[in-house]
Amino acid sequence: MPIQKKFYYLTITLIPTFIGLFIFFNSSKITSVPDNAIRIISFGDNPHVSEDQVENYLDMLLDSINQYNSSLVIHVGDTLGGREPCTDSMIDLQQAILNRLNSPVLYTPGDNEWRDCYQEKKINVYDNQERLDYIRKTYFSKNKTLGINKLFVENNGNKGYPENARITIKNVAFITAHLVGSNNNYDPINERNTLEYYARDEANINWIKESFDKYQDSSAFVVAIHADMYTEESSLSPEYKEFGMTLYKMSNKYKKPVLLLYGDSHEYKNFQPMPNTYPYMYAIENYGNPDIKALLIEIDNTNIEPFKVIKVIKGESFNTWLFRNFQRVINFLKRNIKIFLTYFE
Repeated sequence: MPIQKKFYYLTITLIPTFIGLFIFFNSSKITSVPDNAIRIISFGDNPHVSEDQVENYLDMLLDSINQYNSSLVIHVGDTLGGREPCTDSMIDLQQAILNRLNSPVLYTPGDNEWRDCYQEKKINVYDNQERLDYIRKTYFSKNKTLGINKLFVENNGNKGYPENARITIKNVAFITAHLVGSNNNYDPINERNTLEYYARDEANINWIKESFDKYQDSSAFVVAIHADMYTEESSLSPEYKEFGMTLYKMSNKYKKPVLLLYGDSHEYKNFQPMPNTYPYMYAIENYGNPDIKALLIEIDNTNIEPFKVIKVIKGESFNTWLFRNFQRVINFLKRNIKIFLTYFE
């Protein structure tokens, strides 16, 4: 049989195999929610792409998230990339995208959408605190979550920090606190930034204390921030230490499981930072650019694993994956099958 014909038959045999394997590894059955549990979805650190490409990159993830009937979606910040300009239109677009999600959405800002906006790498330079004011006015002015099915929240707007919000769902307390990357805006050579950091840090600490006291009868706590507070040894970086220690102490005070959800470093992690000293504290870092995925998390304080990631939600459907990768698969087969067929000549 001529090698061209061998190649043809082998190709049409292997392509369905590739398709079948993709379907197998990207599908899993999700059981119904246990009576004493709640499921939420968390994601953040959006694609670092220009404004005209944002929806193209996020459409599939949004559609995938909307397939799950979660009680809440949490976005842990960095709606835009580190080099993308902090324009009104970009910030407004990201809000509109979050409002496409069916579930209520709690959002806590990251550094990319305000703190870093004065840096030259952004090309269009803005006053970073003016950008923060704009986000506060547009995202947090109505005491509601984002999303299609909005819920009322209690926030810290009377102290000037409306982005710090809290709500209880099925006796689980959800709290956002505004800690960002880039050293949390602490900057020894910029007094204005450093003063903003100290004021916000104090507000965050007071907010956490008040929230735990208010919701002390909750079965569990979920605290969402943006910043990766940890060093490689899971100790707290200096700009986050006082807040982190406050959170640890509140977890021991009420002896309820506490999950810290965050992003910033773009690397999925699921761990207990200090299990011996603070056994009620858990932490999950979300995926992030360029690996855009969401986490379906089940919360059940009666379980030995009170915060369990039961599904990694990928942004691409099978059809879009096939469209994007079909030619790549063909090229791979062309390169490798010819080598394989030489053994049968």
